Amino acid sequence: MKARRNPREPTTATGSYRTGRGMQWDVELADLSRGGCRVADPRGGLRLGEYVKLFIAGTGPHTAEVAWRQSDRVGLEFARPLPERVVAHLADADWDSAQEAYRSTSQEGLVRRFC
Repeated sequence: MKARRNPREPTTATGSYRTGRGMQWDVELADLSRGGCRVADPRGGLRLGEYVKLFIAGTGPHTAEVAWRQSDRVGLEFARPLPERVVAHLADADWDSAQEAYRSTSQEGLVRRFC
């Protein structure tokens, strides 16, 4: 198992994921960091190395890889780390602020060209 680069934050955030095979399920996150999260997968449908689109409390999609599995718990590693502001709001169960922080962070990388 890789060493953790970002501290975990407990959260009660809920969301859903969609696999490349078309499966979609609702999930509850157990913990969250900039680099990933832990979710329950009692159906055992997620495969190691599989990529999913994860939607957390109105933010996303976040592309994530199934990095590990322990029984019915699965660790997802984000392809792009979440902004610290988003993680802080999600850990505080401040869903509206998390959505706004995600939207404003997503817009920062856009370049507009006027002709």
